[in-house]
Amino acid sequence: MHKKSKTVLSEFGALTEEFVNPYSTGELTIKKTFYIVVVKRLIDIIISAAAMIVTVPINIVITIITLINPGMPIIFSHHRPGLAEKPIKIVKFRNMTNETDENGNLLPPEKRVTKVGRILRKASLDELLQFGLIFIGKMSIIGPRPLLMSYLPKYTLEQHRRHSVKPGLECPMPDYSREITWEQRIDNDLWYVDNISFKTDCMMFVRLIKLIFNRKRATNRGEKIDKTFGESD
Repeated sequence: MHKKSKTVLSEFGALTEEFVNPYSTGELTIKKTFYIVVVKRLIDIIISAAAMIVTVPINIVITIITLINPGMPIIFSHHRPGLAEKPIKIVKFRNMTNETDENGNLLPPEKRVTKVGRILRKASLDELLQFGLIFIGKMSIIGPRPLLMSYLPKYTLEQHRRHSVKPGLECPMPDYSREITWEQRIDNDLWYVDNISFKTDCMMFVRLIKLIFNRKRATNRGEKIDKTFGESD
């Protein structure tokens, strides 16, 4: 068991549990292959650049809608684990209000999402700004979806391997017709890490396109899965 390091903890946000980054200790290393470093990176640059250009009109419309409801600020940002679990700032269009109950506590997220926000979430339009992070190399089109920073102490050493590659918009699973557990999701991420290749990314990209138009996915998206993480511990 590693001793808690204040320096390490400060780098990863306000964690309430002891945590030492296994990549900083050498227990785990970043996965590097010619495909990952050169080919995949080139594909990410081309796709993200094209996406940023194509989605400019959409982003303008979403900005105007967000200004109307829920209002300023337009952008919501928070930190999530990136490559080797180094924090990256994720930015999204804000689609939740700051409504509180009679005691001044924020209402549950599902009660604060605006009507338009629900539509944006179902179509994943609230995440269009992530293409900027992909373009600058912080994320990838395909890769394990970055979960919350507070989950880092909960992972086993094996599960920490999901961060040996860049996080992505999604690492689609084969089947979204049933409820998905966090164990299944992380197992899928680890399978991707072990089998990453051009062929695998092509298969995942096809799944991603299907996923965008899958209404069932709206109820099984990452945020819902995140809430169950570690509950069985």
